[in-house]
Order: sequence, then structure tokens, then C-alpha cells
Amino acid sequence: MVEILRRGQLPQASLFTGPEGVGKKTLALSLAAMANCKGDTEDELCGTCSSCVKESAGHHPDIWLFQPHKNVIHIGKDSRDPNTMRELNREVQFRPFEGRLRFFIIDQAETMTEEAANCILKTLEEPPETSRIILITSFPHRLLPTIRSRCQAFPFHPLGREEVLRYLEDHLTEDHPEMRASLAEGSIAVALRLDLEETLGQRDRMLELLTSWCGQESFEALYKQCEQLPLRSELKTREGVRRYLNLLQRIGEDLYFLQVDTPQRVVNQDRLDDLQKLSEGIELNWVRDFLYHVDRARWDIDHYVNPLMCFETLWLMSSRETNNVGNRHRQV
Repeated sequence: MVEILRRGQLPQASLFTGPEGVGKKTLALSLAAMANCKGDTEDELCGTCSSCVKESAGHHPDIWLFQPHKNVIHIGKDSRDPNTMRELNREVQFRPFEGRLRFFIIDQAETMTEEAANCILKTLEEPPETSRIILITSFPHRLLPTIRSRCQAFPFHPLGREEVLRYLEDHLTEDHPEMRASLAEGSIAVALRLDLEETLGQRDRMLELLTSWCGQESFEALYKQCEQLPLRSELKTREGVRRYLNLLQRIGEDLYFLQVDTPQRVVNQDRLDDLQKLSEGIELNWVRDFLYHVDRARWDIDHYVNPLMCFETLWLMSSRETNNVGNRHRQV
């Protein structure tokens, strides 16, 4: 994809989709800078021409970045504001002031109100030849279908653990970069802001919960565990449930790796003994079913299902498989 864009074949309206922190905005800004760089290099920025200097400072007249909840470079308005999108419609019609192309980059495009999104529909359908519009989002399903249909989509995938680890080793001096990289979900942004101690505490709560569930404790007993602080308060927020679902997915994947005899791929190496014990009482099909239910719960939380209900439904949906697991635990 990068090579296609570098060859100057960037569509007039593009949609960059993928997880947070995998380089969507960075690439969009880099493409805008490369398109307007006045240096002699073909495939990289010179970094010293007037265009590169202005882009680096965020003051290039042909590169506009729209962001929600913040002052917007060159405009000073919230990008969710329909008036801001109307101003984009006007600005996109002008020819470049200094460079070859004008770029209008809308970060977190899913936060646009319906009115703001509708304001740019015609512009997305027929942008001028000298302008490029790039919408960036981690949640493309939240965009209006009419917006998505007018853009060529470019999917970004999570970074590999080794890529994240290399970045952390180059930019951080703290201990445990391996664990931070393993828990980063393929995102450098997540890795950098991760509170490792807090995350490991949350991971331990989920491992304890899953162990109890597989040990054939009743749903009432599990519900009581969820009612204890700090879990109770965290499960009332969408972000809290999403974090716990991500941790459960990691634990489930670790159990899968143990089931297929690849323990070197286990993320939670510091809890390997506990995971081994848990793995001995379950079967591969159960792990697959559990991961399916976790993924379904993640879909629900992204589609505005009540957070606590979403979390509880995960365990109810897993109850049939868990009953069988519990019987095997008691036999062992």
C-alpha cells in the first residue's frame, strides 16, 4: 500500500482504517509532506526545504489536519463542528499555495456528527484534482455508509510484537519492554501509555476469574466476584470492559498456544505455571469457543451494548462449555 501511495497514486478521497497507534496519521502526514517536498530526493523527505520545515512545525498552508476535541491546525475549530466541514468545502476548491497538492486530513473521523459528515459528502464525491482528502478512523463501522462509499479504503493492521519491541527498546529505558510489547495489541501508542502495573493487576483478576469459572463455580459466585471493587466500578464503563475483554483474549490465546504445544508463544510468561494448570483441564474446542464469545463481546461493546451486560453475557454464553470443563476438573 505504501508503495502505491508513494508513486503518487493516492486517490482523491481515502479512508485509512485500523487499530489505534499503528501509524495511520503518521503516514497521512508523511504522504502530504512528501507530495510537497521541494528537495531532490524521490522516496524520502529532504527535511530541510521550506515545505518540510513548515510541515514539521504544523504551519504548511497546503496541509490541514482536523482533530476532535482540540484546536485544529490552521482553523481553530472542533472538527465535529459542521461549520468547520463547510470551511473545508470552501478551502478544498483553492489551488495549492506553495506545494503540488493540498491535503485535508480528518483524524478520528468517526467522531464527526451526522450533520458535519453530510457537509462533506459532495466534496468527497468530486474533489478537485489538486486536493486530497484522507479520513482516518479505528472504527469505520461508525462512519455513515455514504462516507465510506465515497472513499477508497486502505486497511492498516496491528504491528508485530517484534516491531513494537524494537521501537520500545529504542525509545524507552524502563524495565520489561517485552511485557509491554506483548500487551500492546500491536499498537505503539497503546504500548507507550500502558500502565504496566495496573494492567498486570487487571490481567491477574481476569485469570483468577477464568480459573474460578472453569473450576465449576456457579454464575452467582462469579457475579459476586464481579461485584467486588475495583472490578465493579471498572465494569460499568465501556473502556473498562473493553480492556478486560482484550486481556481475556490474550489469556485465551495463551491457552490456545499451550493446547497446540507452542508455549514459547505465550504472552503472559510470568503466569505460565498457572496457565499450564488451567490448560490441563480444558480442551482445544473449548478454547476456540471461548475466544469466539470474547470476540462477539468485543463486537457488542463497539455497538453500544450495555457494558456490564456485555461482560456478563460473555460468561452466560460460555456456560455450556464450562459445565463440561468443570466436570473434567473434578475428575482430575
